[in-house]
Amino acid sequence: MEVRLIKPEEAVDYLKISAASFIWKFNKDEDKEVEMPVLGAFDNGRLVAGTELFDFKCNYCGNLINTLVLSGVCSLPEARGKGAVRAIFDQVGRTAVENGIVAGFLSPFSIQYYEKLGFANLSRLFSISVPFQNLAHIPHDNNVELYTGAQLEELCELHNKCAYKENLVTLREDEKHFCSKPLEEADYTYIHRNPKGEADGYARFNVKRPDELIVEEMFVLTPDALKGLVGFLRNYDGIVKTLVVKKQYPGSPFACLTDRVDGVAYECKGGYAGRIYDLKKLLENNVYPEKHGRFSILSLDKYEQNKGLFDVEYQDGKATVCRRADGDYDLSLTPPAAARLLLAGEGHTAQTAVYIDGVELKNDADDFFRAFPHRATRFVDSFWSI
Repeated sequence: MEVRLIKPEEAVDYLKISAASFIWKFNKDEDKEVEMPVLGAFDNGRLVAGTELFDFKCNYCGNLINTLVLSGVCSLPEARGKGAVRAIFDQVGRTAVENGIVAGFLSPFSIQYYEKLGFANLSRLFSISVPFQNLAHIPHDNNVELYTGAQLEELCELHNKCAYKENLVTLREDEKHFCSKPLEEADYTYIHRNPKGEADGYARFNVKRPDELIVEEMFVLTPDALKGLVGFLRNYDGIVKTLVVKKQYPGSPFACLTDRVDGVAYECKGGYAGRIYDLKKLLENNVYPEKHGRFSILSLDKYEQNKGLFDVEYQDGKATVCRRADGDYDLSLTPPAAARLLLAGEGHTAQTAVYIDGVELKNDADDFFRAFPHRATRFVDSFWSI
C-alpha cells in the first residue's frame, strides 16, 4: 500500500471515492479539484482511500500548538478491509513530529472505529434551546454591527482573543470561517461592541422558520457581551419562538447564563475526537500548579515519539519532561486514554479515571491529576469554507 499526497490530476478520483463512500452526488462539471492537501492510499497504483488535511494553530493552556484536522476520510466500499485508511493514519502518525504536529482531530462516524487508531471523544457538545419568552428579563441591546467582510481583521482578532479563554479553540486568519454575504446566504454574523466601541463578542446565526433561531457560533470576552448578544437576538422573537445555541458544553458562557432560566432543553450533539501525536511537547505546554509535584506515565502508544516512560517534574507553573527506557511509573495510558486525560479538560481524579478504558493506576497519582484539572475545552472549528 503506497501512501502519498495526491496530485492535482488525481483530485477527481478522490472526489469520486468520496461520493461513493458517503453516497452523495458527484458532479463531473463542478467536482474537479480539492482546496486542501489530500493524503491518499494507493493499491497497485489505484487510489482507494484518502483524507483532506487541514492545519491549525490551537490554544492549549495559553500556548499555541500545531494541530491537524483529518476530514473527509473515505475509501472505496469495495476496497475496504485491506488497511488503506489505517495506512493513511499511520503515515500521519509517523511523520507528525517532523512536521511539528502535536495533536490531531476529526469528526468520527464511529468512535469505536477511531479508537483503534488512537483517537478518543474529546467533547460532548450540546445544543441549548430556550424559549424567547423566557429571556424577557435580559434587556434589548442593539450595540451590534452586521459583519459584511469589511471587518474581517477585527473579527479574526476578536475570535483569537476568545480562543485563549478555552482550550483547543483554533485561531483564525482568513475569511473562510465567516459569511460576508448575509443577505444572499441567509447566514448572519453580528459583532457586539462595548460602550467604548470595542468588539467584545460575536454570534453567527440563521433562522429555521417557524420555530428556531439557530446560533451556529457564539464567542464572547465578557458577561456583558454575552447578555448584549442575547439581548440583540431577542429582536427576532416576533418571527421565531425559540433560541437555539449550538456547540456548547456544561459551564460554557451561554450554559451559565441559562442555568436559572425556565424551559431550557439540552440536546447532545456529540463532538470531535482527538489524538496526541507528540506527547512530550504536549506535556511541556501544559500549565502546572505552583506547588511542586512529579509523576511518571507509561505511554502504550505504537508511535516511536510517544512510546515508553515520561517523567514530569513541575513547580511554579512549569515542568521538565524526560524520557527513559524502563522502571516504575504512576499510571499507564493507551493513546485514547491519554487524549481523554490530557486533551479533553474533563478534570478526572483517581476515583473516576479508573473507569476509563486504557487507564491503569499504580497509585493514586495525585500529582498527575492536580496537573490536569477541569478546563474549559471546546474544539468546534468547521473544516470547510462557508
